[in-house]
Amino acid sequence: MDKRTIIALIVIGIIILFYDDYLRLLYPPPPEPPPGTTEETADTTALREPVAAPLTQPSLSAEPGVYPGEPLPGDRPLEGFVAPDSLPERFVTVETDRFRARFSSRGARLVSMVLKPNDRYLKKEIELLNGGDNPHPGFRFWTVDGPLETNGLNFQISGDDYGGDRIINLTGNRSRQMEFIAPLGAERSLSVTYSFSGSGYSFICSVRGEGMENVWVRDYAEVYWSGGLAFTEADTGQDIWYSKAFTFYAGDVLEDLKISGKKARTIGPTTGETRWGAIRTKYFMAALIPETSPAVGAWMENHLDSSYVGTHHPNLLGVGLRIPLQGGSPATPIRIFLGPLDVGILSEVDPSLKRTMNWGWVIIAPFSKLILWSLKQLGGVIPNYGICVIIFSVLIKVIIWPLTRKSYQSMAAMQRLQPKIKAMREKFKNDQQRVQKELMKLYKEEKVNPMGGCLPVVLQMPLLWALFIVFRSTIEFRRAPFMLWINDLSMPDIILELPFTLPLYGSHVALLPILMGISTYFQSKTTMTDPNQKMMLYFMPIFMTLIFNQFPSGLTLYYTLFNIWTLVQQKITPPPKPATTEVDKPGVKRKPR
Repeated sequence: MDKRTIIALIVIGIIILFYDDYLRLLYPPPPEPPPGTTEETADTTALREPVAAPLTQPSLSAEPGVYPGEPLPGDRPLEGFVAPDSLPERFVTVETDRFRARFSSRGARLVSMVLKPNDRYLKKEIELLNGGDNPHPGFRFWTVDGPLETNGLNFQISGDDYGGDRIINLTGNRSRQMEFIAPLGAERSLSVTYSFSGSGYSFICSVRGEGMENVWVRDYAEVYWSGGLAFTEADTGQDIWYSKAFTFYAGDVLEDLKISGKKARTIGPTTGETRWGAIRTKYFMAALIPETSPAVGAWMENHLDSSYVGTHHPNLLGVGLRIPLQGGSPATPIRIFLGPLDVGILSEVDPSLKRTMNWGWVIIAPFSKLILWSLKQLGGVIPNYGICVIIFSVLIKVIIWPLTRKSYQSMAAMQRLQPKIKAMREKFKNDQQRVQKELMKLYKEEKVNPMGGCLPVVLQMPLLWALFIVFRSTIEFRRAPFMLWINDLSMPDIILELPFTLPLYGSHVALLPILMGISTYFQSKTTMTDPNQKMMLYFMPIFMTLIFNQFPSGLTLYYTLFNIWTLVQQKITPPPKPATTEVDKPGVKRKPR
């Protein structure tokens, strides 16, 4: 097989590996936002498909076969432990350098989390929560009168005079606490306290029970996040593909649960030291992290809304941790992280959170991490990631230059040997073993490696795959512009929307894949060694143009540039010495023409 055939087989293999992922990219694009809608508002509201109605609160027990939402055997209604309904709902808004969070006194829960545009990949505000009555977060206890959940209680805000909502502004390194108190009667109460600082994407939540020591009937409570996260990207297909719930155990076991549009699913409860639980979308995460001691168990769940109609089901994943009780209160505060899947930011919160990121298979992951690190280093000096891709493609070409030159020499030698190979196949056409034996002998005499022309391509495949992962799933390239029409290196560089969808190609036209196809044609034309393989000269450029139409423009830019640098190398590399023929051997006279 020649170089083009091997390239085709390898590329087809990659498409097969990514087939399920690729199909999700072929859904029709979301509807256009209403006139006057800002770019980010369009992403998070107008372009978002309908969100499911609020779910029934999950309830989890230790008994086998008892799943969220089912009452426990012997549970009685909570008659004495309900805060007065007369308490009006109040809101507290906490504004820091990184986010604007809004809390409700009903359930002492988070009802809105807006990230501010203070990073290169956050150009406008983004809402991370789906809304509704979902617990963000919720706490669950088991009492002599049944399960008690914070999401079912009305809280008072400490110091509230019921004169209106409260706004807390924090900047720099300032810190502040906010306490919600639920009176439960008989000198009992439950308080939820949130602690904030002006920097970072996380805050601390702690729960304290007063007079509750003799009320709990289990030695643990549960903290949980229900209702998932909002989709933030215009392409909701990618958001749902990357959405998962995770639990991480001290024994280095990471379990995950994907969204399913067919059935609800629960994993757990599991027991053992648990480091954290988290939910992610393509670019953002919510994580529950015990601060001072690990949890003793965890669970994950995927909710469904049977009334939902649409292509992409909303992210309604849930995750929960079991926290030991100590003196009537959970033994450890919970750090709540709500922010971007940025390697540097996750490392500051908890380095193990990076395990939730998609780096590809084990053999690909080192390439992905090295590429991201290299591009971030360049990005620290050059503010345009498109220019960083250009420089990166030049560096890669320089590194593999000697190997590519060797490949050209091998292909040229193979081309000059074609007449001999053809004559040999004809002479021994009835003896394939003899053909192979004579071919090996010929290659050895001429010092030619028949696979030498393919080696650079094979070695580049992990790099190409890793580039696909980096540009597709790492937040550094979200909304990263290059120039002219290329305004987002993590998405295709669309120049035209089609009124229909073509199989494999999609419903839009991107320009860079067309340029890449043209460069592939000229590169293949200069290296073609067998006239019988002329069909591949046209097949490969068309095939590559079709599949790259849905790929990130950063990846297509790199591949197009790499083709151009390869053409340049072919022009400036001196031709190799021709392979030895019979007439060139000593003592053999060349016949006159």
